Amino acid sequence: MSQVDALELVKLTRRRLADLAISENYVRDESVASAASEIWRGEGKKGGLVSDLWVQGAFPNKSSADSLESLASDGLFPAGLCDYLDSLGDVSRFPKDRKLFSHQAKVFRADPLPKPDDRPSFVITAGTGAGKTEAFLLPILAGLWDEPRKSDESGMRCLILYPMNALVTDQVTRLYGLLKNQERLSLFHFTSETPEKDSQAKEAEKWESCRPWSRESARRNIPDIVITNYSMLEYMLCRPQDREFFGPALRYMVLDEAHLYTGTLAAEITLLLRRVRDRCQVAPERITHIATSATIGGSTDDLKTLASTVFSVPPVLVEVVKGEKASLPDSRALPSAPVPDPRQTRTERGNGSGDAHPGRPVCRDG
Repeated sequence: MSQVDALELVKLTRRRLADLAISENYVRDESVASAASEIWRGEGKKGGLVSDLWVQGAFPNKSSADSLESLASDGLFPAGLCDYLDSLGDVSRFPKDRKLFSHQAKVFRADPLPKPDDRPSFVITAGTGAGKTEAFLLPILAGLWDEPRKSDESGMRCLILYPMNALVTDQVTRLYGLLKNQERLSLFHFTSETPEKDSQAKEAEKWESCRPWSRESARRNIPDIVITNYSMLEYMLCRPQDREFFGPALRYMVLDEAHLYTGTLAAEITLLLRRVRDRCQVAPERITHIATSATIGGSTDDLKTLASTVFSVPPVLVEVVKGEKASLPDSRALPSAPVPDPRQTRTERGNGSGDAHPGRPVCRDG
């Protein structure tokens, strides 16, 4: 039985959030930055960024009858991409026969639109860990794989926006794991931490050919997918050297963590996306917009209105896809848990054996 050290996980979370806060709120004075970091890593009641432990049930999501293989047989997913994803290593592999969650399958089986040239937009809402990322990544990869860049089209083909660099890093790492063994699609993360030239890239940043090492190399050969944050996107629109990123090839725009965009920020994002489309000279109806969130509230009509406003598309082009919880089994039909063997439960004591946490009760399996 694998073990998760919850106390160590809290410490790691505190450290990561403190590092993020320091990077996003730069302080020149190192002593002040160090003091702020120390406070933020502490307990919540003493000014820390993470409160005490709490426990929440994680319920399974409803599965569909679809898999990538069944979608491919219905012509809704490229057979070549299906085989490629199935062939990857254990970490990145997406088995062709794995059943998709209901909200992942619904994006592929969206209702037909009134005009054949229009493209659908989506609001995807599902709980944390429910596969929201795959719900938009798989359809995007399928679309880009099936529709190669036309010879007269320039610019990126997909723009994925996140509110902060930490989320950009997590997303690009996951996407690179999916694409690093092929040469058909390319990706790039554009943040303040991205090197300007290849010579400035660290050894760990020298990726496969599908992922440029620097801004300079990305400008020479514009990637299909660009992942960035809205602040950097603003800079890209203003800088002449980045103009090549924007062109009529744009087909997808993703706004993740959509619940964060409220009030004036929502208005600013709406105008920012309009500027991107105007620069690319692509009508909003010709782009698939996707907004995702685990916590956004509101009825289906509310979410349609929100997406229609932010993405500047008619409500009829917006489809709301909500994750569904699977039915839990009847507890009366479940077998009783075995009685623990007292010999398998012991309290570790500091005895020089290398135990990291003396005095902590630990349950071991076998």
